[in-house]
Amino acid sequence: MSAFPIRRLLLNLRARYHLWSGRRAYRLGRIRVAGRHFREALAHGLESFEAYLLLGKIYYRENDLARAATFFSRARTHDPARYLLEGFPDDFIDSLRERHQTVERGGSRPEYRIVIETTIRRRERRRTVPSGGPGARYGDFSSRDEWLRHKNRPAFRPGDGHDVDWDDAARGLFGE
Repeated sequence: MSAFPIRRLLLNLRARYHLWSGRRAYRLGRIRVAGRHFREALAHGLESFEAYLLLGKIYYRENDLARAATFFSRARTHDPARYLLEGFPDDFIDSLRERHQTVERGGSRPEYRIVIETTIRRRERRRTVPSGGPGARYGDFSSRDEWLRHKNRPAFRPGDGHDVDWDDAARGLFGE
């Protein structure tokens, strides 16, 4: 057996390790560590929509609009359907490139906002499980009754809210 398949296997394992570690660091809010892991995964030959997308978000957050546009376009090219589910505007990548040129000339900062999703740490996760006792926490729910009313409903998945008119919902909430 030649060394080439073994080398390819090791590179693939290393790339998958970096992708997994990058996901975990990203969820925990360790953005720079996540970026390093995603870059390593891509350097080892892994083609991953998630790595491209999250690197785009990381570079956007660091205000490196040119690199953000590059990685968002790679994500769109790699898996157009999943990119559409993320809910970015159609001209988002082009506007990033234009804004990069505007910022270089001394213009204003971008107006898009990208949220970094984090998870609850293990110690806090134990406290969010409803126990019914005094001081029990119910995650996003304000009370035990609200939690009981909604506990059997399925959780939202990425892309579930793409058909909602969020501007109309906001007007209804704020009475405009």
